[in-house]
Parts: sequence; C-alpha cells; structure tokens
Amino acid sequence: MTSEFPPIAVIADAHFHDIFGDYGTAGVTVNNRAMALRPFANTVRSTRVFNESFAALRYALEDIAGQGIRHVVLLGDYSDDGQTATMTGLRALLNDYTRRHGMQFYAVPGNHDIFGPGGRHRSKRFLNARGGHDLVTSNPAREASPDDDALIVNENLRCAGYPLGLQSPGDVGFFRKPQYLHWETPFGVADHPSARQFEIRSPDGLTVRTLMDGSYLVEPFEDLWMLMIDANVFVPVTGHTGDAEEAITDSTDAGWNAMLIHKRFILDWIQSVTDRARKLGKTVVAFSHYPALDPLDGTRNDELSVLGQTSLLGRIPEVDVGDALIDAGVRVHFSGHLHINDTACYRNSNGFLFNVSVPSLVAFPGAYKILHIQPNSLDIETVSIGDMTLDADILSLYADEAERNKINPGNLLNAANYGEFLSSHLAHLIGRRFLRREWPQDLAEAMKNLGLLDLAAIALVEPPVSCGALPDLKAVLADGEIQRRLTISAVEYGLDMDFLSRTEAMTFLRDWYRVRMGSDLGLDAISGPHLAAYKWVSDLYARRIEVMETGSMQEAFGKIFQMFDRFMSGLPSRNFAIDLTTGKIHPS
Repeated sequence: MTSEFPPIAVIADAHFHDIFGDYGTAGVTVNNRAMALRPFANTVRSTRVFNESFAALRYALEDIAGQGIRHVVLLGDYSDDGQTATMTGLRALLNDYTRRHGMQFYAVPGNHDIFGPGGRHRSKRFLNARGGHDLVTSNPAREASPDDDALIVNENLRCAGYPLGLQSPGDVGFFRKPQYLHWETPFGVADHPSARQFEIRSPDGLTVRTLMDGSYLVEPFEDLWMLMIDANVFVPVTGHTGDAEEAITDSTDAGWNAMLIHKRFILDWIQSVTDRARKLGKTVVAFSHYPALDPLDGTRNDELSVLGQTSLLGRIPEVDVGDALIDAGVRVHFSGHLHINDTACYRNSNGFLFNVSVPSLVAFPGAYKILHIQPNSLDIETVSIGDMTLDADILSLYADEAERNKINPGNLLNAANYGEFLSSHLAHLIGRRFLRREWPQDLAEAMKNLGLLDLAAIALVEPPVSCGALPDLKAVLADGEIQRRLTISAVEYGLDMDFLSRTEAMTFLRDWYRVRMGSDLGLDAISGPHLAAYKWVSDLYARRIEVMETGSMQEAFGKIFQMFDRFMSGLPSRNFAIDLTTGKIHPS
C-alpha cells in the first residue's frame, strides 16, 4: 500500500515488564536464565498478562522493523506500572531499536506510566527459587501477607511523577529533538517542565495545585502534524495538600470526561493547531491514551440495564467529549486504555469524529495498527501478534505453580501460540473475574448452569420469568410444546440439534466477551457453527424483545444477545479506510 507520508505503527498498552530487570529479588533461574517473573496466580486474576509482555513488545517491534516502518506511536501504558526498573528496561529496548533500525518513537502517557507530581509507591510479587513468591515494594511501611516468603523494600519499584516520569522512557517525543520539523506544547515552543505548568482545583475549589502537562505537537516529516495529548487528569483530593499519593485522585477513570472540566486549555490549543493546519496545508491526526468516544457499539445503556455500572462503563466518555473535539477540529483520534479493538464514529452538525481504539499487546486479541496517511484519507491496518511463540521455560514454571497451589489454569497451558494463550486467558476470566464481580448473581448462576438451547427456550416462554427463578426454570423449559417449536425453528436455520444441545451458555458468554473486546478480530476465534447458532438464538429474542417484561430473564438475555449483534455489526475495525473530507469509512 502506498501513502504520501511514511507509514506509522501504533502500539497501545504494551504494559512492558522487564523479566530481566533489577527489582531487588533473586527471582528464578531456568536454563541459565535468571528472571524476575510475576506469579501465574497474578495472571489468571488480571485482565492482562504480565511476563509475556517482554516478548510481545519485542515481537511487535521486530515485525514493524521488518516492514521498514521507522515511526512508532506508543499510546500510553507502555510500562507495567511505571516502576523505575521497568522504565530502565523499556528505555534500553527502545534505544536498541533506534540504534539498529532508526526507529523514532512518539509517546503519550497512560495512567500506569506516571502519577501526579510526586509519584507513588508500587508493590509487586515475584516468583522465587523455593517455588513461592516474594513481595517487593518501594513502600517502607508496606507489610507482607502470610503467604509471602519475604518482604523486600526496593526503590526501583517506585512509579515517578511529573516531570521525571516523562523523562524516564527516553527520547519518545515529550521533549524537543533537532530532527523534528516542528514541535510545540500547549504553552509554546519551550520544552522545559517549568514552562509547561497549569493549575488544577479540587472538587470543592479550595485546593489548588500546579501540575505539568505532557502534551505536544510534532511534525516528524513534512506536512504531517501528530497531536500527542496527555489526557491524564490528576485531580487534587479535597482537604489534602502536599505531594503524597493520597492527595491526588487516580487518573484511571477520569479520561476525557475530566479533561473537559480540568484541562479545557488543551481544547483551546487543539483548536489553534487545527486552524493553523488548515491554513498551512498540514494533515492532523490526534492521539491520547483515553477513548474520546464510546467504543461499545451503542450498547452502553443495555449493559447498564443488565449488568449495572461495570468497570468498563466507568471509563466511557460522554457525548460532550465528541462535540468538544469536533468543535476543536479533530477528525480522527487514536486511543488505548480499554484494551479494545474497535472503531467508533460520532457526527453532529459541525462535522464528524472517528475514535480508533487500538488493542493491547497483552490482552485478547493482541495486535497493533499501521497507519497509511494521505492528505485527505487514512488507511488503517491491524496486525495480530498471535503467532508469537510462548516461552517454554515460563510455561513450565506456570505448570509447577498451578499444580503446587491448586490453581485452575483453564486452557492457558495448552495454548499452541500467544494468540491462543490470550484467547484462553480471556475465557478463563469470565468465570474467575467477570461473573463474580460484574454480573448479578442470578444471571451469573443461569449462565453457569444453562445450555444454549435453554437460552433459546427462554425466548419462547410467554409468561415473564424472574431472574431469580432458576430452580423452577428447568421444568418450564422441558415443556414439550416449547421443545417442538425449538426443533422446528432450528431446522429452518439448518442447525444440528445435537450440536446445539452440547453447546453451553458459558461457551456463548466467552465468545460474547471475545467480540466485545476484539470486534472483527474477535470473530476469528469463533467457529462458523457457533456463530450460526448464536444468530438463531438472537433472532428468537429479537422477535419478542419489545414485549418482554422489564426485569424479566427474557429481557435480560434479549439485551445480552442484542449487544452481541451490535458488537458484530459495528464499523470496520480490522483493515479499513477513512475519508478525512467526507467522513466515509469502508473496509480495505
């Protein structure tokens, strides 16, 4: 594919953990490799994998270098948790690719990379040679848990604040470089931290702090302006002063909603940038860690109705963000943070805005994107890293830990490659994390105990069924007339009843999450027969969802399948092109 500008690779949420870094622990040695590894128990509980991040980032960069791409955007959360030792390893890795391949990196900070003005303590567990784990912390006041073999205090675990946190990863755009054709910040052309300060107030308006903002505009080659936005918002806590971490609100759930309140000056600067770009004939593409539009394909209200306020919903921007960025002249914005592969578009009377959500390297579906930019169009290519080989030594340690500590590994240890590992990891989280934390108990129990045919039968039951009526539901579903109607309907769709009877509701739910997180890429992990079966059940609910009683099990499952349909039918998210003049989008 040809483009007027050199291609740009975009990596989001690499969450790099240096398995050979100095964290103050002896770690484990396997085949003469001394490694600082996080326990497998951490991985099976987390929404991301840890030790694999070391190889995943290298694999992505090697793939990018092999295509001759020399410009790479890091969309925040490039580090595990901003630890000093992690940043040291990350900087060495990036410098190596700059030295060997001439790569230039352009970063925006994420919530895991930096914390407020004073930084914060981090504490992590690492495997040890005895088969247990040590707790390593930068906090001298931290106490060990009974199952920790040792407590190690090491300053290398600390996460830095501004400006040190921006300096730690090295030459990644936060400060001016001689080869840039143009570089500026919202405050002017000076790059010194003292010249990039703004005031932010606590919710009651009484506490005022001066913080640094890391945003910048860079022209890496003629006529392309990359708008790199620091969308971290660290709001002072009412009644607290000083640099202690408890005096600052975590930025994780703030994002662009908080930007409109606390960093309006960024919008004014963006407006200035896009105005100048139009006059000078520059093409502008915007990047920040946080999404500017809802990436859930319009399912927010359904999810809120069925599941309540999930962790993901708490990070979704309001429509006002889209309006503000359109008014400021932004047309395309790239984001990370949610570990989702998705394309969203919002239009109002003043124009349009696309938000391209770039998936993480350490969560399903595991991919990065390549931008082919022309003055009036943008072609986007999504590249999977699923073929990456897993580290056999690390898998062996996982197997030992799982057996020793009676950890259910699901199918993770049977994965043939990294893509299968991430898919199995997400599937494992359904029962271990999401159903426990985010689903109402009655729906969670239904999902764990019903089959797909049962879900189909519920759509045909006329009287409303209470979500808490699972014990009585089986008898209702066994009704001969309902089973007869199910069989006739399934045959009309060309489906095999034996296959349907063997398919569990949990199989559907795992695939539901795969498409929720991966959009087009999620479909790759679902078999054709399963997709056909899900379409059948979805159609059964769609015919009656308007008359299903509010709060009934029929309505709940109807909305769940309706959400699944919307996840699958969203805008193209794998390989696609956007016309920057008309706002049209099409697969490529």
